[in-house]
Amino acid sequence: MKLTHILEHPYVIQESEVTEANVSAKILKDPKQTKMLSIAFRHDHTIPKNIVARLGPKPTDDQVVQAWSDLIDDTLRRNDYGDLSAGGKFDDWLTRLYINGQADYEDINGEGGDALGIWAALSKRGLLKPRDQDFNKFSNIKQLQRLRNDPDYRSELRRIKDAEKIEKMKREKKDLTLIDNDRFLVTVPFDYGSCYVFNNSTGYQANFCTGSSSGTTWFPRYAPDGMIVSVLDKTNMNNKDGKWQMHAVTDQLVNADQDDRGRHNLSKNDQKFAELFPGLMKEIVDAIASHAEQITVMSKDLTNGKGYDISKEINDLKTKFPLSYASGEQEPEAEEGDADNTPGTWTVRHIPSDRTAHIPADSREHLLSKLRNKYPQYPETDYEISKEA
Repeated sequence: MKLTHILEHPYVIQESEVTEANVSAKILKDPKQTKMLSIAFRHDHTIPKNIVARLGPKPTDDQVVQAWSDLIDDTLRRNDYGDLSAGGKFDDWLTRLYINGQADYEDINGEGGDALGIWAALSKRGLLKPRDQDFNKFSNIKQLQRLRNDPDYRSELRRIKDAEKIEKMKREKKDLTLIDNDRFLVTVPFDYGSCYVFNNSTGYQANFCTGSSSGTTWFPRYAPDGMIVSVLDKTNMNNKDGKWQMHAVTDQLVNADQDDRGRHNLSKNDQKFAELFPGLMKEIVDAIASHAEQITVMSKDLTNGKGYDISKEINDLKTKFPLSYASGEQEPEAEEGDADNTPGTWTVRHIPSDRTAHIPADSREHLLSKLRNKYPQYPETDYEISKEA
């Protein structure tokens, strides 16, 4: 059943209607509009089944209006060009189209949000041509959709869409910060949005598949198997070596261009990471240990409720990237006499004859053993011994 032209001029926006963000309050003030929306809603077979089930077999008009308002707000929040749910401007316009039978929920959710987003994005930036500036001239979604492929707007819309997508991902991303200091930002992502922001938002544009345009496929393939760790070097963020991502369970530690990717290059990348960031891997491991409970809880949605095994994650980082983990450690100062217990070459002077020899040995004791075996007639006191540098 389609309801047509119940209201005059369904696309006209009144200034007084812009103050309330949620359209339900405005609809419920008008009993006639409430009733017509309720009728349209009950005959719309494109409404999500879970919404219909939640309302039950005999929902009240008020319940229907609230459900509709929530669906519209969600549509306007999730378009590709920025959140349009505030202000109440566009949800009122869409509701009028709906009541007049010019669009069902599928039309509005599948096309309407993005179409409105396009107009709003261009308007906000002052990029609309005079012919398109008056929103009240648009009487349906298809007229708005024309803007998408208009040669005057096409390239600008592509740029805006990319920027808005990053901002949207920033608002919705789910991750945990392990380290954030003057040099490094190290995070554990728990959704695709976090990986997308890491790839595209700051500095060098990385090509990690988990944050690419197809990352919605790749992130859920990798993340359930083990923790992903994203590393940003703030002092070198515009270089490919300023961004790294690691996934120990699949033997991956790669820079933004994924140079030398693959298990056979693991030691090479481990060495490079160790040289670039001495001591950082140990800091990461320590931070994971100190955030163990939080990581476990936040990862439950990815792992069927189990959460990451933190002990295994830490062990994998230590064993898969041993050079990075050992880097930055100070060599202990040798105690007196320790040098004599390491391999080297000794200068040996036979005092009675004043003859000198250079003899390699595993230790001072090993050297003395050689001398006793070869010259048993001479006591140790006949030799002057020093280890060569």
